[in-house]
Amino acid sequence: MYPKMGVKAVAPPHATAIWRERLSSAFRTAIACTIIGCTALYGPDHVRHQIQYPSVAYVTAILIVSDATLGTTLRGAWHALCATVLVVPSTMLCLWIVGTSRFTETGATMAVGLSAFLVALPECLPILTKRIAFAQLVIIYVGAVVHGHEAGPVTHPVHIAACTALGASGSVLALILPYPRLAVTEVKKQFQSYTENASERSSLYLKAFLSQDKSTADDLIAQAEPFAKSGTKLLHHINRIQEGVKWERYRVRDFKKSFMKMGDRLNNMETPINGMKMAVSAISSFPVVIDEELKTYLKSERVKQTLKLEDAKCFVPFDDAVTVPERKDLLFDKSIHTITSVSPTNKNLPVYFFLSCFEQLINNSSMNPKPESLDGQKTNNNNNIVKESKTKEHEARHNKDRLVFALKCSVSLGLAVLLGMFFDKKNGYWSGLTIAISFVEGRQPVFTVANNRIQGTAIGSVYGVLGSCLLNQIAEIRFIIILPWIVFTSLLQHSRMFGESGGISAVIGALLILGRKNYGPPKEFAIARLTEVSIGLFCMVLLEIILQPVRPATLVKRQMARCLGRLDECLNQIPDFPSMNKHIKKLKSDINGLKNLIKDAKTEPSFWFLPFKASSYEKTEERVSKMVVLLQIMIYNLQFITSLSQNKDVGWNEVQEHINDNLKILKETICPCVKHLQWITLVKSNNVFDQESEEFFDLESGCQPTSESGSKVKDAFVQHLEEVTDKIQGEKECKRKVVLHLNSLGFCIGCLVEEATQVEKCVKEIIRCENPYTQVEFKKTSCKTDTDDSS
Repeated sequence: MYPKMGVKAVAPPHATAIWRERLSSAFRTAIACTIIGCTALYGPDHVRHQIQYPSVAYVTAILIVSDATLGTTLRGAWHALCATVLVVPSTMLCLWIVGTSRFTETGATMAVGLSAFLVALPECLPILTKRIAFAQLVIIYVGAVVHGHEAGPVTHPVHIAACTALGASGSVLALILPYPRLAVTEVKKQFQSYTENASERSSLYLKAFLSQDKSTADDLIAQAEPFAKSGTKLLHHINRIQEGVKWERYRVRDFKKSFMKMGDRLNNMETPINGMKMAVSAISSFPVVIDEELKTYLKSERVKQTLKLEDAKCFVPFDDAVTVPERKDLLFDKSIHTITSVSPTNKNLPVYFFLSCFEQLINNSSMNPKPESLDGQKTNNNNNIVKESKTKEHEARHNKDRLVFALKCSVSLGLAVLLGMFFDKKNGYWSGLTIAISFVEGRQPVFTVANNRIQGTAIGSVYGVLGSCLLNQIAEIRFIIILPWIVFTSLLQHSRMFGESGGISAVIGALLILGRKNYGPPKEFAIARLTEVSIGLFCMVLLEIILQPVRPATLVKRQMARCLGRLDECLNQIPDFPSMNKHIKKLKSDINGLKNLIKDAKTEPSFWFLPFKASSYEKTEERVSKMVVLLQIMIYNLQFITSLSQNKDVGWNEVQEHINDNLKILKETICPCVKHLQWITLVKSNNVFDQESEEFFDLESGCQPTSESGSKVKDAFVQHLEEVTDKIQGEKECKRKVVLHLNSLGFCIGCLVEEATQVEKCVKEIIRCENPYTQVEFKKTSCKTDTDDSS
């Protein structure tokens, strides 16, 4: 028995692991900048002669090193090399043909604009390559105007290439010294932190499951929330840093397969833990009806050791680390005989669901059974035709987006360079350089980015000016004081106030003053650079508004419709397991995109628009995420039942028929709802509910799920379940497992209907909030959607 307790303030130790990694990355950035600064200021004469533009080296290093491992740094260095190979020969040819002495502001603008368009257009070039290439183009062509005939057509681009090489090599050295920061090692550390996190959460949910009253269970669930948040961050961190594994060759051969799929495998652990939380939250009364043998098993030291994943913490190969010995599975089978002998009821379904999730966690075998679907995999030619048409439409829209992105980069860079040189020819680099490293493929919260860059540049320039004025005569100390600033601003990149763009601007703003050569008085340079930065950001915002005039709130709405459409595709694939898994993976990616867009939309100014209703969108995202978890656990249960049905006798056929009938009810109940909610989400706001338009969809119609629909579906599922399972012939252990997973499946089906109802309520709330002066009638809505909006 667990004593009644209050909610405690829990500070998960696993959250500190991420901050330790960020602090380590900050020190690596400082090391890289120190290597560049020492080389530019105190290196050999022939080396210092080539480093004419240390700003290029600093910018290259900061773009590469931020939160990097050795593998991702090597990848960044390769991207820098590709950018140099792409830019330097073409600029040499252009400068040689035109002549540096005849290069004017207009010529530089046209050269930057045209070259930027050609760099931005190819899809195969990574965004980091494009950013570095943009920065090189700005420095080369503006430098030709500033220095005239002194900038040779060959030597000038070579100097830029040398500076880029210094930044890339300094980045690689920073990840090697004083010891290599390997992606392999980092994934291992984060993996160990995640397994501890998973152990803590599963233990708390198990305690809640065995609680004697509802309040104690709620307290334990609340205590697990901080661990759940840090677990999500750890998963995101692992998915990001494991990209660098394939760029490393040291110690990868033994663990390559495990490392490359680490994120997907850990997601398979995350799903049953989230299911355990949903089950405990759904239990209406405590204590749960289970016998002492099962309680003893659940609380045994063997299970605790399993949940702590001691083998995984020692990091043996992953497939062996999370596979529990078969005898534990047999012990679990023998312990569930009492609960499976009880007549199934709606009230007991959460208990079965919890035990099913618990079994999935200790076995971690959600992908192990690979049987065919209950209906077999059927192909539909009409569906293939629809998919082909959607693919062509997607490609056309994708090509249009790439063209718009290239045009935006070209015009904004060219205009920034032109206006920057008109204001101050000598410092005309900074207007173009500021936005050269800011471009992101796709849409972004442009006003937030501009604001963050202005603030970051301002505080960085102030720090640089103060440091330069106080220590103007001692260059060594002047450069040393930049190191703590680099560490601070590297951490600042993860703050909500500044973000990545503001943090990078802050560190560059101070670096280019304290680590400068021949930039003139620091006060004058800081003022000139702030003005140039403002000019560049103005050009970027202007082009964003002209070419892609879409608010982040609109992008959130479209992404939510995309998630609902993907959810509809997942539901329509039931019970085709391979197709469902593919669509679920895409749906997870869409949900992550929705989270990021919601975060961006919350930071954008509303101007004259209605405030962004973030809470409603977050509720919708949370509900859809729950449906994803339920779908994954439903697949696990279906696969398990199918793998046991080896003998195709009358009993098994009736079980399969019962399952198919309920899956059909599930699809017929919520698929029309989800599909029409997707269309309603895309309705234009200016004529959302035209009372004179033809009927679009009746949200109050009988086919629509209601708040009682989930319970009715569960009742319908368990109504004939007992008589169906009684006809199963075979071993008792096998029958018990079928009963367990059938009841768990019934819980999944009912909860999917309930969550669809909650999604409908969230969508209604969003539409009403976005149309406060319109009396919303959901029975008649306009079919006109904003999918044809060019923006």
